[in-house]
Amino acid sequence: MKREGSLRFRFWGYLLALAGLLALLALSGCSSDSYDNLTTDYYQNDASAVTTVDAPTVLGWVQNGMRTDSGKRVVILDCVPNPAGVFPNSDVDAWFAGDRERIKTNMAAQYGMASPQYLMIDMLDSMGFLGHIPGALPNVSHEGYEVTPRVDGPILAEHEVGTGSLIDQMVQGYGITKDDVIVLSTSRLDYPGFCPSRLWWTLYYWGFSRDHIMILNGGNKAYAMAGGTLEKGVVKPVVKPSTFCPTTLGRRNLDARISLGELISLVDSGRTSLPDDDPDKVVVIDTRQPPVAYFFKDGDANGTPDVFEVTVNGYSYDPTSKDFVNAGGNHITLSEFLFNEIGIPFNAAVNPPIDLSVPPASTYLGMNVIAPGQPIAIPLAPKPAAFEGKIKGAKVVKSSTYNITIPALLNPDGTYKSKADLLPIFAAAGIDGTKPIITYCNSGALASIYFYVLKQICGFEDVRLYDGSWQEWANLAAFEPVTTDYVMTDDYVAYPSYPAGSPKLQFFAGMNNYFEYDAASDQFVDTRSGAVIGTDKIKAGGNLAGDPTWDTVTRSEHVMFRPTASLNGSADPFNIRTYKSATDWPAVETYPSYDGAGSEIRLEDEAFLPSAGSGDSGGDAPSAFVPAGGGC
Repeated sequence: MKREGSLRFRFWGYLLALAGLLALLALSGCSSDSYDNLTTDYYQNDASAVTTVDAPTVLGWVQNGMRTDSGKRVVILDCVPNPAGVFPNSDVDAWFAGDRERIKTNMAAQYGMASPQYLMIDMLDSMGFLGHIPGALPNVSHEGYEVTPRVDGPILAEHEVGTGSLIDQMVQGYGITKDDVIVLSTSRLDYPGFCPSRLWWTLYYWGFSRDHIMILNGGNKAYAMAGGTLEKGVVKPVVKPSTFCPTTLGRRNLDARISLGELISLVDSGRTSLPDDDPDKVVVIDTRQPPVAYFFKDGDANGTPDVFEVTVNGYSYDPTSKDFVNAGGNHITLSEFLFNEIGIPFNAAVNPPIDLSVPPASTYLGMNVIAPGQPIAIPLAPKPAAFEGKIKGAKVVKSSTYNITIPALLNPDGTYKSKADLLPIFAAAGIDGTKPIITYCNSGALASIYFYVLKQICGFEDVRLYDGSWQEWANLAAFEPVTTDYVMTDDYVAYPSYPAGSPKLQFFAGMNNYFEYDAASDQFVDTRSGAVIGTDKIKAGGNLAGDPTWDTVTRSEHVMFRPTASLNGSADPFNIRTYKSATDWPAVETYPSYDGAGSEIRLEDEAFLPSAGSGDSGGDAPSAFVPAGGGC
């Protein structure tokens, strides 16, 4: 929906007189002793703090009554994304509780019963890896405290950083005081640990000293491997709410976040597209993974990918179950069919990992390329969006010359690699910390891992997270398709080492056409041919109704639109362009007359002070929300 009228979130100033601040704190629900933190004392160890803590250390703290060796109280937060209503069971009732059957029910609903994520649960349970650290409190990111819908410019976006009021409420609800050491871990084992890193980034943003916020390296699994016993059931310690407001601390690290307006300005300046050796380069990393370039061939041009028409070893495709089935009713997955029955060779040590020059790969698979040897590899977003592509100049996480995917950053046991190991991995991608770095993903979660690794482990100074990420960027479309020529085909997931969940590959159902915006001619051109694309194929419109001021289609590259309600593959024999109303061209709230700088969140957060007269620093608790398009 569009709201007319100028949307201006402006505050009366960013600095208040000391007397006014003290008066406000006296009236609020925040403890007055937190004013001491406006000095540098609280941050005296900040610069030298090591924020990654190993499992044996945390085990020792738990055995010491939730106290560090120096006697500081420890608060462990088990970070998971989903409240009730996203999947059959909340993450607290499933993962935090270590309830094997509830976890399996969720995995079946999210990934399917043939998925590695589902199949691994019994093994994890037998190894003692399910459940939470004794004494831990569950932290659910989608409860609406640390991530919340906010407006940074011309659109309401879902996963923005929590407001000062919400963060104060959250911290007080956990009973956290300014002297506590907060350890962030996770009981979820199907994700690479982005809930702890996103909460770490949020607390750092709002001013927590780095020696008070730590990530348990390897999560709950590492704790169990170190000899700790994970607790099952929704067992939580009794918490006495605190009166500590982190928003009264003496520092806010607001530069840890980049606003929509700032990022657009950098793209418009051309700095994100400069060569890596240019001193003015701004490095943008699209951390969604894996980048997708392969597609299924349709040799007979009948609208159905050949791989779904062939019978091999008695197995043929069943569109109802989306498995391959034989006469005996036995099912195998796409992964098994491609890499076992058909026998396509896969080599994870190289990229591209499949040789398309020889059969059987050459028979069934193709690659979207700009020119021979130059694949068009873009990440895909499961979140709501109008189009796919990447921000202009952004690096993807894997190419023929480098690999900075999550598995490349981790040791075999799931812990982060050391700084010495990580620096050459990033250097191969042209990332050495000498230039500003911006990370983004679908909704700012996966990107927070890269923020943490680059800033806290590698020690790079100028690293910022774009929390709006693709779910904000890719809904700011002032253009739309007229035909399906530049509408993407469906994607399919496969696991070459099935039933292992890594590595993962994705395949498009067919070859795609991509386009770019040519600023010199003010026209869209085909990515491969360079031919001008007329208004008979792409026209002004979209969520921004043709107003290009905040348009991001023209500020992206290798673009293709999502299917629409009227432009999809429903008329095709195989429907290779499936329209999903929850995620394709979703209804979004935009503000056509917005004329600000696109940095409203920063202005709000610079000006925020705890609200007067409130025992919980800001009023009612937020409502938990189901992210558009489903949970994480």
